[in-house]
Amino acid sequence: MKLTRTRWLAACGAVAAASIAAAGCSSSSSSSGSAGTSGSSAGSGGNYAVTAGVLHAFTGQNAFFGLNAQTACKAAAAQVNAAGGIMGHSLTCTAFDTKGDPADAVPVTNRMLVAASHLEMVVGPDGGDIPSVLPLLEQAKAPEMNTVGDPRYDTQTSQYFWRLTPSDSTQAPALAYAAYHLGYTKIAEVFTSDLSSQTTTAPFQASYAKLGGTIVKQLTVAPDQASYQTEVAAALAAHPQAIVGEMDARTSATFLSELRQQHGSLIPFVVTQRALQGDWAAAVVPAIGGAAVSKYVTTIAPALQATGSAFSAFQSAMGAVKANPFQKKNPFVAAGYDGVIAFALAMDAAKSTDGSVFVSYIPKVTTAGGGATVVNTYAQGVAALKAGKTIQYVGAAGPMVFNQYNTANRPYSEWTYNATAHSWVMGQTLPQNAGQ
Repeated sequence: MKLTRTRWLAACGAVAAASIAAAGCSSSSSSSGSAGTSGSSAGSGGNYAVTAGVLHAFTGQNAFFGLNAQTACKAAAAQVNAAGGIMGHSLTCTAFDTKGDPADAVPVTNRMLVAASHLEMVVGPDGGDIPSVLPLLEQAKAPEMNTVGDPRYDTQTSQYFWRLTPSDSTQAPALAYAAYHLGYTKIAEVFTSDLSSQTTTAPFQASYAKLGGTIVKQLTVAPDQASYQTEVAAALAAHPQAIVGEMDARTSATFLSELRQQHGSLIPFVVTQRALQGDWAAAVVPAIGGAAVSKYVTTIAPALQATGSAFSAFQSAMGAVKANPFQKKNPFVAAGYDGVIAFALAMDAAKSTDGSVFVSYIPKVTTAGGGATVVNTYAQGVAALKAGKTIQYVGAAGPMVFNQYNTANRPYSEWTYNATAHSWVMGQTLPQNAGQ
């Protein structure tokens, strides 16, 4: 992929492709990570390292997104490089800090595109950053992978956009299904008012009603307030069997501790995948205790391939980059790791590191059937490709079943907290398309 200064200027001045919302360009400066000299890397020849730009928040309240993505990328790169690299080219992961702010994300993305040497894939971004930077990546023809849940991207058509985890539009029905089948037929719904939570509310309500459940109280709370005494009292007055919804780390810590104060004890809380992010347990456990989180909290998040050679290879690679225990068992970290390996195998299959060439090979190395040989590691995939075989890479997070909009639909599981191990443990996997 050749990222010339002309293309970078065009990215700043042009309107993005119709498949992705447009965004303006900023002239302010923001930077993170190392950078080199960009150049042509369309083929497999030459002696250079392939760069994966990790475009995430590395500072601020969402810094855990960047740290997790960088760890996932480095673990995948360790496996790729141990197998000889991508057609002989080593893979390196370079961090670019968006600070979790759309205004900061634009200039740092521009800097990445013009300065990163042989940039061939982008890991991220997520959350509020993504609408502002996707047009720039689209213009630069930079293949990117993300775990954003926003349903606005459910029918996007860019060939450079690849979502590694399901949309919130499928998480919401799974949340409803789990709550109902856990025996909670009368619940209080509590979501924060931010966009990432609100995209889940309507599909959750529809799915829960379809199952026969009743929402006895519906609350939308502003995040990170000093107190939720009024909201807690309103929820308890409706006598729900459980609380179901999504609250960030600080909001959950305050809300649940005040719920216990008013009620005398907690009631079950079924929460979205937000609870599996690194900051959530770190805030909530000190507020209500690890034993209470274990007893009362169930989070619904994508399943993890918790056994087998793919998971063993993931664990080994994570150990090599000194990942923390949370990262080693997190489905989003595993999905990012799998995404980097899938992109690398797509380059091998295409015999090219040019994004405009290898993107069409991503589904070819991840799709089942047609006599495809299942591979669980990068080394296995390269060996099979060299033998002339078609492959399906099934990694630590399980199969990547991309639909026509480049979203990998995966099953969800019920996760509970192990207070002794200080980590989340995957339990029952829900049926595919649960609640839909």
